[in-house]
Amino acid sequence: MNRLALWHQAKSEYAYAYDKDTLHLVLRTGKNDLTKVSCIHGDPFSWHKLKGADKMSWKHEITVMDKRYQTLDFDYYFVSIKPDHFRTKYAFILEEPNHTYLFGPKRVREFANEKELYQEYDLTEYYNFPYLNQEDLHHTPSWVKETIWYQIFPDRFYRIGDDHDLPWGKLPVNNHELYGGSILGIMEKLPYLSDLGVTGIYFTPMFTSPSAHKYDTTDYFSIDPQIGTNDEFKAMVKKAHALGIKVMLDGVFNHCGYYHPFFQDVVQNGEKSQYKDCFFIDQYPVVNFPLDSLGKPINYHGIPLNFKTFAFTPVMPKWNTANPIAEEHLLSVITYWIKEHDIDGWRLDVSNEVSHDFLRKIKDVSRKAKKETFILGENWDSSIPWLRGDQLDSVMNYDLIYPVWKYLDHTFNKETFIDMIENYLAQTPKNVMENMFNLVGSHDTIRIKRRLKDDPRRVKLAYLFMFLSSGAPNIYYGDEVGMTGEHDPDNRRCMLWNQEDIDQDFFQFTKALISLRKTFPVMREPDYHFLESNALLFTKKDSETEILVMMYNEPKSGMVTIPKAYQGTYLDILSHQIITLRDTMNVGAYSFMLLQRKETL
Repeated sequence: MNRLALWHQAKSEYAYAYDKDTLHLVLRTGKNDLTKVSCIHGDPFSWHKLKGADKMSWKHEITVMDKRYQTLDFDYYFVSIKPDHFRTKYAFILEEPNHTYLFGPKRVREFANEKELYQEYDLTEYYNFPYLNQEDLHHTPSWVKETIWYQIFPDRFYRIGDDHDLPWGKLPVNNHELYGGSILGIMEKLPYLSDLGVTGIYFTPMFTSPSAHKYDTTDYFSIDPQIGTNDEFKAMVKKAHALGIKVMLDGVFNHCGYYHPFFQDVVQNGEKSQYKDCFFIDQYPVVNFPLDSLGKPINYHGIPLNFKTFAFTPVMPKWNTANPIAEEHLLSVITYWIKEHDIDGWRLDVSNEVSHDFLRKIKDVSRKAKKETFILGENWDSSIPWLRGDQLDSVMNYDLIYPVWKYLDHTFNKETFIDMIENYLAQTPKNVMENMFNLVGSHDTIRIKRRLKDDPRRVKLAYLFMFLSSGAPNIYYGDEVGMTGEHDPDNRRCMLWNQEDIDQDFFQFTKALISLRKTFPVMREPDYHFLESNALLFTKKDSETEILVMMYNEPKSGMVTIPKAYQGTYLDILSHQIITLRDTMNVGAYSFMLLQRKETL
């Protein structure tokens, strides 16, 4: 046994309260090291005297753990237990053919035989989950996990009328160009989104700002006049709710815009400004870079700035959220849009650079304003420290989509892809995973279609995997009709509305995936059960349903091997064709199947 491979940590992603009654435990071991792993667990205060014994014995249970995940280097064992009194002491019994060990937080101890193992219970050598406190649970709104999200860049979605300087759909798109998309236009297209199957909209920033992207906020309390008014926004939210669609705004609270009145006061008054401590000012004057004729910064690089910013961008000064004035200002923004406009969630821009302390305050005031408010963060990496229940409910799940991108663009082979997915599954708590904001692209990435060389067959593979993943899928506006584009600003083109420009096949495919997701809850199950094959072959299963998935990520047709246990007759639930699987079958390039055994229908 490779002792260096053993890993477990209490109160972490390896030991967490799944719900008010249930504790999930995960143990990492070396790959194929052990023949059996069990968890010995019980209440630390529950002792009794056995008949004929002269000392007290600990009341406990022993539960065999499931070897749930296997990567190239490790096995991950899993068990779900329900402590009767919410307290748990536990350790792991590790078995090799001729050796038995007890693994706890202090050491690995070998026992000569089973009798010796149970002669003494030294609970100081056991892990401890002191109590399943209900206040510490995530309490993520129940509606989140079933949501079909749709991301809208407001200026580029739909405009009403043609009295605009730029023609709709002009290419190339340049930064800060305004195309006239509006809230009234969005409201007019809400039935389109409802018919598609969308149940939640995430809007990129809509507050007053001089830019097209609006991540440099000037006024957090007003909708930018370029796209509408506060009253129009309130009416749009009301109409969306009537159609069963939730609304989430983008909150840029890591930084503001150069023209925010607090920062402009610092620019003008320097150290005498009452707002100077709302920002991180290193020295005065704060402006040590050239301005254009309108007083706007024109130098973005090369000059060390006198204040902290997002990246090195002088038009985005970073908030000091520990300052009482800044804190009160930003938290009042949170409550205003929830209470006055009935929004359902906040997506927090650059959330990993916002202090944990302020994120806790955001969640607290949001939940007090509206109990079912959803808090989503923009974290690009593994985000467990932010997802312990006290800060974010979820993050944009780049952690999952990264291996999908790399597999589908042929950077990773199938074995590397599976290894990364298994690591993700093993080290992400299930109550976190089921609320993740899954995506294949966003306003910050290359469009998924361009990433995959504008081949809609390959885009279908990406969308299929996303819709088969635990968490809520997100459609970046226009993906469903075949939009493409490089990095921003090209990925922020105007939405395609002319029927002759739309990929009708992909639109119907997206609509079918949404319908299937609602029909087959098994698609939301966390695990992909990978099978031996030259294609990506796996099952999704729950207590009632099992679906067999084949994804063939190759540029030419070929033969796919099918394990004997999965040969038979199936219904393809996407194409509605009856398919018989034998030991091999010929499939087309970049093809897929979503199959249910015919005899189980």
